[in-house]
Amino acid sequence: MFTMLAKLTGVRTACAAILIAALGPGAAAADTLDRIGCPAESVRIVVLGDSLADGLWGAFFRAFAGCSTVDLLRRTQVSDGLAKTDPEGWLARLGPEAEGADLVVVQIGANDITNIREGTTRHVFGSDEWRVVYGARATALAEGLRSRAPRLIWMGLPIVGQERFEDSYREISALQEAAITAAGGRFVDTHEPTTFGGGEFVMNAQWDGSVRQMRISDQVHFTELGYDVVAGLLAGEVERLFQTRERAAAMDGLALQ
Repeated sequence: MFTMLAKLTGVRTACAAILIAALGPGAAAADTLDRIGCPAESVRIVVLGDSLADGLWGAFFRAFAGCSTVDLLRRTQVSDGLAKTDPEGWLARLGPEAEGADLVVVQIGANDITNIREGTTRHVFGSDEWRVVYGARATALAEGLRSRAPRLIWMGLPIVGQERFEDSYREISALQEAAITAAGGRFVDTHEPTTFGGGEFVMNAQWDGSVRQMRISDQVHFTELGYDVVAGLLAGEVERLFQTRERAAAMDGLALQ
C-alpha cells in the first residue's frame, strides 16, 4: 500500500500523510509481476503502444528476463499513437513472431492530443469528427488484436502532473475503453491507481518502508519502480494465464496416456 508523503510542490506537512488506499478493489497491497515466478509452460506476451507501453515492457522484462519459458515481444514506438498511425500500421508492427501470442498488452494515447489527418481531410482534436474517427481507430485496433490473441488487455492513460493534458487524456481513455470493451478485451483504468493512494498527482510515494520516486520530471512517464507498480495491476491476469497454460499442458498429457 501507498502513503502519499509529498505533493508535486514539494511541500511537506504533517497533514500530507494520507491513509493508504489500495490499488484495486479488495487489494490488500500493491502487487508486482516479479512475485509470480516463471511459468512451467511456454507463454508469449506482446506489449504494443507508445513510450508508456515501452515502460511497461521494461517492467515485464525485469520480471521475466530470467524465464526461458516467457517469450516477450517489444512492439512499441516512442512519440507515436493512434492519431498519427492508423490501426493497420500498428497491426503491421506485430510481425509474424506475434502470431499465436497468449496475451497482448496495449497502452497508447500519450501523443494523441493532436489532429488526425486522413488524406486531405484534417479532423481537429476535440471536435465531434475527431472523436468518431479516433473511436473507430481504437475499435479497429482492438478487433485486429483480438483476432490474433485470445487475451487482450488495454491500459488507460495515467494521471499526469500537467493539468492541461488531464481532461484530454481522460477523454482519450474513455474512447479507448468503449472500443476495447466492445471488442471483448479487458480495459484497465490506470488513472486512480497512479495517484498511488493520494487521490491526486504525486511524484513520490512510500514503497517498502521508504519514500521512492514514482514519476520522472516530465510528469507523464514513470521511473522503473513506477512502471513496475503500474505493471503490477496486471499481475493477477498474468498469473491466471500462466496457470491456464499449465492446466492445458497437464490435460494434454493425460490425453496422451
